[in-house]
Amino acid sequence: MAYGGSQTELYSEILAQVCLAFAIENNRAMTESDLNENTISGFRSMVITHSRGRLTNKRFIGELIEFGKYPISRGFTWVDGQGSAMLSVKNRFKLNNTYKLYNDKLYGKNPGATNPYTAFLKAKTGAKPDKWNPADIWVMNKVGLSALIKMNRKVMSRTKISLAYANQFLMDQFSARNIIPISLKKPQKTPHIDIVNSNEYVTRLAFGRSGNSDIEYTMGNKDVKINFTIETLELAPGQKASAARRNPQTARGTVVRGSEKHIRLKYHVDNKKVELEYEQSKVGKEKFSYAAAKMGNLGAANFQNIINKTSKQGVNKLNTIQNKYKDEFGDGNDLTTDPWFNGKHLGVVKARHSARELEPHYLKLAEYVGDLWKEIQGSVPSFQRDTKGGLHEAAGLWSKARAGELGVSISSISNQKVKQRVIQNLYEAAASVSYVTGLTATEQQMMEPSSRQVSFNAGVYVKVY
Repeated sequence: MAYGGSQTELYSEILAQVCLAFAIENNRAMTESDLNENTISGFRSMVITHSRGRLTNKRFIGELIEFGKYPISRGFTWVDGQGSAMLSVKNRFKLNNTYKLYNDKLYGKNPGATNPYTAFLKAKTGAKPDKWNPADIWVMNKVGLSALIKMNRKVMSRTKISLAYANQFLMDQFSARNIIPISLKKPQKTPHIDIVNSNEYVTRLAFGRSGNSDIEYTMGNKDVKINFTIETLELAPGQKASAARRNPQTARGTVVRGSEKHIRLKYHVDNKKVELEYEQSKVGKEKFSYAAAKMGNLGAANFQNIINKTSKQGVNKLNTIQNKYKDEFGDGNDLTTDPWFNGKHLGVVKARHSARELEPHYLKLAEYVGDLWKEIQGSVPSFQRDTKGGLHEAAGLWSKARAGELGVSISSISNQKVKQRVIQNLYEAAASVSYVTGLTATEQQMMEPSSRQVSFNAGVYVKVY
């Protein structure tokens, strides 16, 4: 059977908990032959799940076994992937049977003594908890759980909460290997582990290393891609992680061998989000080696807020283009400049559901997309030839217009360092590194004033994929 998104999330998380428990007890990767009721139910005391996935429920265990045998790709099942990945986690962090493995869905929206998200919930940032810490499994020993309870009791007794206090607590507990938050992504045949927001490492961005343009706006699709390279820096002794994250380009340390990845933020049509993908169209002459694993996302309201509060130069250029079409589309459906991302242009929410209503606007949409295209690429192709990407139809152009609005808002920033800061702010929010808007003091001298504001830095976690 095929599995939907919520089912995959449910089963893959609990399967990972079981596979990690198995690796701890047996010092090897769990395989399909190990996936049975007796083995799974034997981990009840170590694997702490929630009401939808209890290991006392024989029916659920049966469903979990069936999911574990389901292929991710040909000859590679979910238990193959999670078994190998969790053995890597066990070895990397030297885990033993003094740890318990808690599913993040145990923790609701109410602060509590054992809830790792209590400080974040009390801080009331307005963001979802998984933007602060996207962990799916909280690996804790008795020392870590006791320390968490003690910290949370202090947090709950206060009216004002500093997330920096909670972040430092988690960093200290992570460094001592008492609390290890694990964020799961779709497993690969070769497991990868990245440590995010610890005291030891920082991720920084670089541009122009992959052969792709920073902003990729092409035929054959309805999206726009923002391309860049990330690398992990192991900080030199005496470097503070908080200072290094403020300006990773000047941080001192050593680039971790093999950490360079050419990735992108890709706008997706139906959900109007940008997805963080560990993939690019090309890297030299070869496709990027990782699968198109989704590593985080950012909704329209958030990406507009970050861009608006960091640099509006690209937005101002977009507004100039949009003003050309004032009163041009008719019937009260003209383009607006505020918000500049017109997610309901012509009264449409999803273009593929409104193809007939959009068709009379084809020529005007083609003119608008042409102006966006020229601003990003410098020339305009013949959309009628694009049958693959659907730009020969009004519905395809409507979607490409939304992608182009995002593209112009970034590509039309004249100063390269400021443009890169905008992209870094978008990446860090999508990747749950931090939620930051604005420019550093040096960057403000190059562009319009837009002081740097940190809504919050994310807590430390381990990304496994």
